[in-house]
Amino acid sequence: MKIRKEPARPPRRRANAGPPKPGLSLKGSGLVYVATTGADIRGPSRRGAGVYAWDTRHLSTYEVRPRQGRLHQLSAEVLPDGAFLHYELGKLRIARRIRVDSAIADQWSIENPGPGVATFEADVTVDADFRDLFEVRRVKRTTKGQREPAAANGHRLVFRYTAVDGVKQSTDILAPVDAWQTGDGPARGRVAVRVSPGDRRSIEIDIHVHSTLTTPIVADRDWVAWQRTATKFASDSPDLDAWIARSSLDLFLLSDMTTDGFFPSAGIPWFVAPFGRDSIMTALMTLPLRRDLAPAVLRVLSDNQGTRDVPERDEEPGRISHEIRQGEIVRTGGAFGTPYYGSVDATPLFVWLAAESARWMPERDIIGEFEPNIRAALEWMEKRGDRDGDLFIEFERKSKTGIENQVWKDSHDSYLNAKGKRPDGPIAAVEVQAYAIAALRSLAEVVAKRDPAWSAELAARAEAIRQKFERAFWMPARSFYAQALDGRKRLIPDIVSNPGHVLWVGAATPAHGRAAARRLRQPDLASGWGIRTRSSRSKHYGPVSYHNGSVWPHDTAFAAAGMARYGDKAGAARTIAEMLATAKAFPDWRIPELFGGQPKRPGVWPTRYPVACVPLAWSAAATFLCIRTMLGLSVGPDGDRVTLDPLLPDGINRFEASDLRVGTGKVDIRIERKRGRASVTDVQATGVSVTVS
Repeated sequence: MKIRKEPARPPRRRANAGPPKPGLSLKGSGLVYVATTGADIRGPSRRGAGVYAWDTRHLSTYEVRPRQGRLHQLSAEVLPDGAFLHYELGKLRIARRIRVDSAIADQWSIENPGPGVATFEADVTVDADFRDLFEVRRVKRTTKGQREPAAANGHRLVFRYTAVDGVKQSTDILAPVDAWQTGDGPARGRVAVRVSPGDRRSIEIDIHVHSTLTTPIVADRDWVAWQRTATKFASDSPDLDAWIARSSLDLFLLSDMTTDGFFPSAGIPWFVAPFGRDSIMTALMTLPLRRDLAPAVLRVLSDNQGTRDVPERDEEPGRISHEIRQGEIVRTGGAFGTPYYGSVDATPLFVWLAAESARWMPERDIIGEFEPNIRAALEWMEKRGDRDGDLFIEFERKSKTGIENQVWKDSHDSYLNAKGKRPDGPIAAVEVQAYAIAALRSLAEVVAKRDPAWSAELAARAEAIRQKFERAFWMPARSFYAQALDGRKRLIPDIVSNPGHVLWVGAATPAHGRAAARRLRQPDLASGWGIRTRSSRSKHYGPVSYHNGSVWPHDTAFAAAGMARYGDKAGAARTIAEMLATAKAFPDWRIPELFGGQPKRPGVWPTRYPVACVPLAWSAAATFLCIRTMLGLSVGPDGDRVTLDPLLPDGINRFEASDLRVGTGKVDIRIERKRGRASVTDVQATGVSVTVS
């Protein structure tokens, strides 16, 4: 990773404002460092602390602890290539720079500003359990490989592990210790430096990981280049600017450079891997920031598209993978294999991303490049995905080790009937049908000139699905869409957030869309911090459950976009304002994967979900879907026309986007509040025509 300057620091927040800091989550090229805010890995932890590579925990304990006194932490800042921390230890001032790339460099700079010689003496404690990521949260280990005793040679310490399939992993620690003490339990060593008055001394500890597994070749990531090639955003709100800056940095941290652009992993620590649904949604939401995530995602997923029937992995020809793992459990048959295809929505989302990318990047023939993969995905949607020929895509796993609910709400209890039981399948989820409609419609528009017959066929199928969808899923008495249809085509009628996705993609009729938008803003769904995944009036509601009443930022951003799409700008503006308040409530403007759905109350902060990923690509990307909603930006099929229909949340009176690359050109936009209404006050466009609604 090439770093030429540090990112701008967000405004300082008040002491003790907001919930406790969640810790450090850092990522390099294939290497992840998860620790406390003070950078300690106190393990073995079931909440994810550790150093990870190849879906394996290469360090389960790592602490540098002074022998006398205690480090008093003054600050911790996440940087594009690691973190910068400051401590006090008595009269000593300590700056700690952790760099994470394909290895870890932990650099300590100890300054003695006072009179008299001072000594910094600390114990370094290290251990490596080589647990598969899937078993980190389990009490009992299931992998049966051979872990060798730690071996020391001078300053070098080595941990080695051989998995049951013969894959070898190792972790090397190089530190200026007197001598490593090894045996049962963690290894220990002592580091010490004497610091004269007014002087500064340094200590560096280096960590390297190795495996006989192949390592994908990725180019260096360049934060300065990322910033230079991304859209620039500015406003009159320091909080909004800080939220945007943090989200852009988090997306950079989560992404790896490929020949096609940046590919985002899903989240730290549990989902640092290619994910179909997550990566597609991230690329879709991030288009206003930068376009090059989309082709990278399309390429990786195309290269791993299903080609045959493998029930153990839910693989089918044309199906887009759910996730691609490297850990011992999936390699040796202890769970679903890899790539794993148990995601029913990734395939229509793949088609939709391809079509939307064609609008945003007409200079690159996305449709021509990926046409075989698009056609294979469409065939899967029509034949394999639609199990009974009723036009709807259903899901039901083929292997008992696979994911049961193969949609974004994939927890075991996210689909419940009146008795609290999972309905019999196959299940047709409401949002999946909406994705299919959006994919077919958008693709029909972008291929209209190159293949009119194909376009007409796609449009006709989209309309047939839409008509049946409205009859099957709309609940007139509740003015809302049902969550799903069960295996007997009966409604699963509980009020949940999923219809917000239907509005986001534009699959609802105008009347139903307006009614559903109003329903999303009712207090049983709108918590004040965001949209709950399940109504608080439901008997299945649990505010700190994974999917039954918690709030997910991306889900809320979809709802806001859907509200605006169907004319409820006020509801969209309120929802985005709530998301901004949520970002401000969490440390460093970094909204986690999910949080509690308790109603917002003065002086009470959002409830943290204990093992939520931070950062998560969906959550970071949601910021830029909110920006697109604020701009009211839509792109014509050929990429030569852009429409703007803006809105501004309360507290924001000016918003600007510059160097926004969209379609055939580039646009600079300024939105201002005039007489209580958001208006486009300046547009500078090159190579693309702009219409303001």
